[in-house]
Parts: sequence; C-alpha cells; structure tokens
Amino acid sequence: MADTQKSKVAESPDTRMILVPYEEGRQTKRRLLIFIALIIFAVAGLFAGYQLGVTDQTNAVVERDELVIKNSTLDKKINQLQEQVAIYKHGSELEKQATERVRQENVQLQNRVSELEEAVTFYKGIMAPKSNDKGLRIEKATFEATKDPNRIRFKVVLTQVADNRSYVSGRVNINIHGMDNGEKKALSIATLSEDMESDGAKFKFRYFQDIVGEVQLPGGFIPEHIEVIAQSTGRKAMRLEKKFDWILEEVKSDVGQG
Repeated sequence: MADTQKSKVAESPDTRMILVPYEEGRQTKRRLLIFIALIIFAVAGLFAGYQLGVTDQTNAVVERDELVIKNSTLDKKINQLQEQVAIYKHGSELEKQATERVRQENVQLQNRVSELEEAVTFYKGIMAPKSNDKGLRIEKATFEATKDPNRIRFKVVLTQVADNRSYVSGRVNINIHGMDNGEKKALSIATLSEDMESDGAKFKFRYFQDIVGEVQLPGGFIPEHIEVIAQSTGRKAMRLEKKFDWILEEVKSDVGQG
C-alpha cells in the first residue's frame, strides 16, 4: 500500500525534472563575447562623443573667428561713422558760428547805417534847417539805464542852427517831473548829479554840444517827463524850454562836442 502511494507521487506532473548537460567553456565564451561587445559599444560611444565634441569645437572656433572678423569690421564702420559725425557736427558748428557772425555783422552794419543817417539828418538840420528857426535849439534828450535801477545816464544835445559864425554860450538846467509817494514832484538834476553845478551846466559852442552825466534818483520816485531849460547869454540872449517823455533807451552813439 505504501509502495503504491510512492509510485503515485513520483508520477505527478509537478515533480517532473529536465536534465541539461552542463558545458562550462561555452558559458565562459558567451560572457566574454558580451563583455567584448560592451567594451566595443563603450569605445564606439566615446569615439562618437569625441568626434561630436571635436566637430562642435571646430564649429565654435570657426564661428568665433567669423564673429571676430565681423566685430572688427563693425568697429571700423563705427569709427568711420563717428569720424563722419564729428566732421558733420564740426561743419555744422562752423556753419552756425559763421551764420551768427554774419547776422551780428549785419546788425552792426544796420546800426551803423542808422547812426550815419541820424548823423546826416542831425548835421543837415544844423546847417540847413527846414524851418526858419535860427540860433540856439534844444535838439534832443536821452536817458539810459545802468546796472543800478536808480542811477541813470543822461544826455542833452544843444545845437545852433544856421547861424554858426559865432559861439553861443550860457547854462542849461534839467528838471525831472514825476510822482513821489503819490505826490507830484520836480527834481533838478543839478542837485542830484555830481556832473552839474548847482546853477546848471555851462555850454559854449558853434555847432552843437552834448550835456552828459549821471543822476542818482531817490528811491520811490517815478519819473514821468523831463524839462530842459537853456538860457543863452550875450547880445542875442534867449531862453528855451522843451519837454520830453521819460523813456529809458540805449544810446546808439555819443555825438561829440563841436
């Protein structure tokens, strides 16, 4: 009975075994081939990586050289453009300076022409007046501002019209009329200016004479107009009075004493 059970156990499908002959040399050869194949793949990979690196480095060197050449070319171009800009800028500055110089010269010439025309009119009025006025005349009065707002330069021009054979002499006084703290007031330049005597400025001339000087106005005084009084002496003595509006202007030229 026991033998029968053992026989059944031996014949069970779960206990079947297959015997394979063991060949030690064949297994070693297979491992060696696998190892050699791995080495070959590794070497091939390294070589491929090296070639790729060499190619990339070569391309990088070529690209760098091209960039260096391009950079050098661009630097030259930039330098050329900078030189051109400098030349054009310098030329533009010179042109501006020349234009400004010409403009200033034109202004000076125009002013000079105006001065000469004014001088011609002035002398013509003395030698050949349009009216029948003869003798002493108060020609004009001008006032010029200075850096000090209360200090004023003045000039009064006296002329002797037509009759220039003898000298005319006398004194001239200048009064400034205006407002002082809301009240009308008249100031004599003779009392305000160091360039005039207390009784006025003397004059003596044949053709014309400028009465010039500076006056220091008191603070708060607002000029409105001036009054010029000329008194000549001698056989043909005469007294003249003339009023001028108070206008501060730039004196173009100083007419000398004749």
